[in-house]
Amino acid sequence: MSAPEDEHDENAPLWPPLLLTLGVLFLATETRHQRLALTALAALVLLPTAWRLMTRRWRRGDVPRGLGAGFLASHLPLLLGAFSTWARPECRLRLCLDGVLAAAPLVPWAGLLGTLLYWAWAGPPPGRRER
Repeated sequence: MSAPEDEHDENAPLWPPLLLTLGVLFLATETRHQRLALTALAALVLLPTAWRLMTRRWRRGDVPRGLGAGFLASHLPLLLGAFSTWARPECRLRLCLDGVLAAAPLVPWAGLLGTLLYWAWAGPPPGRRER
């Protein structure tokens, strides 16, 4: 016989709210209601993130690893902005800064999102090896 599963898995996603929010996002997209679609999209990211941050058991090293993930994620808009000018031949030889400058306001938001997503969804740190 298998053991009863009365233990709550802290890594399990919240399926009912996520599916409900996904349904609202689908309906808002179909009816072309932009504000509702953006709100549902934000809730789709923020709901499980906030739940995990509040219910998670914090371990040693979570804060520096989360800040490092945010630092790495903050560079993604700049990289995507640089690649957005790739189709122009003059930008292949020399970097055109218009794409990078257009993406610069997104840097702090990407860093914050990277940190929150790491803290919310990353697994436990690798354990120490017993010798």
